[in-house]
Amino acid sequence: ARRGFAPAALDEYVNKIDAAYAAANGDAGKAALTWHLVDELKTRAEMNDWLVEQVGADENGDFRGIDFQDYLAAQKHLAVGAGKDKVAVIVASGVILDGEQRAGQVGGDTLAQLIRQARTDEHVKALVLRIDSEGGSAFAAEIIRQELLDFQDSGKPLVVSMGSIAASGGYWIAASADEVWATPGTITGSIGIFGAFPTLENTLSKFGVHTDGVGTTALAGAMRVDRPLDAVTARAIQSNIERGYRQFLDVVADGREMEVAKVDAIAQGRVWAGSDAAQIGLVDKLGGLNDAIKSAAEHAQLKQYETELIEAPLSAPEMLLQKLSGAQSYLHRGSLTSNSYLASNKVHAWFGGAAVWSPLQPLLGQLTQLRALQTLARFNDPKAMYVYCVGCARL
Repeated sequence: ARRGFAPAALDEYVNKIDAAYAAANGDAGKAALTWHLVDELKTRAEMNDWLVEQVGADENGDFRGIDFQDYLAAQKHLAVGAGKDKVAVIVASGVILDGEQRAGQVGGDTLAQLIRQARTDEHVKALVLRIDSEGGSAFAAEIIRQELLDFQDSGKPLVVSMGSIAASGGYWIAASADEVWATPGTITGSIGIFGAFPTLENTLSKFGVHTDGVGTTALAGAMRVDRPLDAVTARAIQSNIERGYRQFLDVVADGREMEVAKVDAIAQGRVWAGSDAAQIGLVDKLGGLNDAIKSAAEHAQLKQYETELIEAPLSAPEMLLQKLSGAQSYLHRGSLTSNSYLASNKVHAWFGGAAVWSPLQPLLGQLTQLRALQTLARFNDPKAMYVYCVGCARL
């Protein structure tokens, strides 16, 4: 009633969602727009502009609103080195996950906020993004990339410095940079995407647990982990995956100024060493972090500058654990050292973007003691789509 169409139309969309996705070329957002489930498709930047029209803008051009952690981050940042030109360094180390994440992982929202902080600081003239990640959530990687594009649109140069690994989602966020640096031994590339939706019906059946019931649509109960994935849902997910791969190719082709066909020829999940990646156009130059910082300063035409590490503020428990463990992150004579630690040993198991709690949580908590399953347990992409280099995973 609120969306203004007959219930039968919604019923048809739900039961034939694979056909709806196929007609939209695998674009779930476009399918929702065609079927009038949404009014418009907007990026976060466009959504921010719309909110500015509703509630006004702050001094940074964002809509008027702030939370406590953002306030602390802004206060900490503005208190350091005011009045001097800076090359900012932001570290993206770990698996890329959706939302806000603790140290040792790359949160899409967490990293986007740090990039936004660098963009709105008038003293930051260039940014070096240090990437050491085998990828993760495709959704989170795109959120980060969009924020990096906004940074570049502000007229400030963006240089990427690759660590030991910058593959799959790690390369997704690197591709659009003004310049990409890697070491000869960097593992990069892995341009590909896959979907993951684990189900446990076979495991549960060994314990005598079975599922039955009736539903009103073909999708009723389709995303339950205690049932096998049905054909309609599988086709819908596959359509999303194929569209995601095409998007990955477009991102690289646009960022690296290459033809899509040429990118596809070196993509398809292939992994490259940094020296080889430089020869095929995925990397611009070979060198370390200090080389990338110096290059970023040259792009910004800076002769005198400071190097500043921009990082998220620690929570009270994290600060206590840091004190106890002696972990620290600092810049020393232009060289960056970063020590990450786990602030919590809680198990957060995610499947298909939804948290799985009792009664399966105790079982999953035991399974994730195996290192090979720890990364899977952290995956939380809202569409269960991942740009993740499985072969690169440091398990």
